Amino acid sequence: TVVATNAQGSPDLYLTFVQVTDLQYGHGRHYDMAIARAEDEGYRAPMIAFDHNDAATGALRHALAFMQGDTDEV
Repeated sequence: TVVATNAQGSPDLYLTFVQVTDLQYGHGRHYDMAIARAEDEGYRAPMIAFDHNDAATGALRHALAFMQGDTDEV
């Protein structure tokens, strides 16, 4: 997942799957590849990529629950 600015200038999430070797994954190349794909699709900086193992994934789930009113915990 890449958090980026879309063509309309709004914050957005770009979702993509990339295939990497274990070595590439260990060096964070999957982030670079995801950002490159987002750029190819017209997204622009600022950009940050994260995967299912990063803290941002849990925060995103919590943020969704919060915005949907399923929790009042911040």
